[in-house]
Amino acid sequence: MKNLLILVAGIFLLQTASAQEEAIYRQYFLNPMLVNPATVGADREHHDLSMNLRTAFSSFPGSPKSYTLSYNGPVGKQVGLGGMIFSENIADITRFRGQIAYSMGIEINEELKVRAGLSLEYQRMALSNSVMDSELLNSMDPVVLDNINGRRFFDTSLGLYGEYKDIYFGYAAPNLIRTVTDEIEGQDDGGNFKYFILQAGGRFAINDNKVKLEPSIILRNVRNVDTHLDFSMMASFLNEQFITGAMFRVLRDGNSAGFLLGTKYNTLKFIYSYDILIDDFQKYNGGSHEITVGFEFGRKDGSFDRSRKYRDK
Repeated sequence: MKNLLILVAGIFLLQTASAQEEAIYRQYFLNPMLVNPATVGADREHHDLSMNLRTAFSSFPGSPKSYTLSYNGPVGKQVGLGGMIFSENIADITRFRGQIAYSMGIEINEELKVRAGLSLEYQRMALSNSVMDSELLNSMDPVVLDNINGRRFFDTSLGLYGEYKDIYFGYAAPNLIRTVTDEIEGQDDGGNFKYFILQAGGRFAINDNKVKLEPSIILRNVRNVDTHLDFSMMASFLNEQFITGAMFRVLRDGNSAGFLLGTKYNTLKFIYSYDILIDDFQKYNGGSHEITVGFEFGRKDGSFDRSRKYRDK
C-alpha cells in the first residue's frame, strides 16, 4: 500500500513538475540560460559552467529531485553557445532533458546591446523498471508498459535579450514545436507563441563595486500552469564574498517565499536557497532546497574570433 501511495504521489508531482518545465528552478537569475536561450554568451568576458541541485517538497514521499549541468560562453565576436543536461527523479518516475543553445548579438551602441537565441531540446519521461516489481500493478497494463518505455519529445524555444546600461530585459517563447515521438506521433499543445516568459532586472554597483544590488522580476505563462510572477532581490558585498537575497512567487493557487545565501571565491561561486509554500500543503513537507555551484573561466582575447585576421590587416 505504501508503494502505491508513493506512486500516486509521484504521478501528482510529475504533473506539477512537468507543467513547470520552464519554471522549476528559483535561482534562474544566477543562470538565465535556464529560462532564455538568448542569454547564452551575453557575458563576453567569461565562460560559465554551472551545476544545480534542487530538492522540492523535501520530506514528502517521492518528492522531486532535480540535477542540472550547464555551460554557456562567448565564441567569436558576438556568438554564444551553450548546452544543458537535466535529470529528475519523482518517486518511480524519471525525466531527462538535453539542450543545446545558440545566440547572436548586436551592439547598437556602447550602452545598448541586444541578442537573439534559439534552443533545441530532447526530452524523455518514463517509469523506472522498479515499478514492475510492485504487486499492486498489472505488469501487462498497456499504460504501464508505454511509460516504462518512456515518452520522448523534441522541442525548440526562441528568445530575445537586451542590456541598456545597468538594466536588462528579455522575452522567451518556449515549447514552440513540441513533437511527440511515440507510437502516435504528433504535436503537443505548444506552438503559435501561446507561451511566454518575460523578465527584467538590473545590476547596480554601489561604493566602488563593494556593494551590488540585483533586483529582478519574471512573468511566466508556461504549459499547464497558471500565469505567475516571481520577484527577487539579490545583494552582494565585498566583491561578492558575501551574497544574500530574497524571493517571492505570486500564484493563484498559493504563493511561495524564500531566501538565499552564498559566496564567491576567485572563479568559484556557491549559492544555497530555501523556499516554502504559503498554503496548506506546506504542512506536509519540509520546504524546497536548492544549491548552485558555478565556475567562471576567463576568455582569451581573440580566441575563436575569425574576424580578427581581417581587422589586423
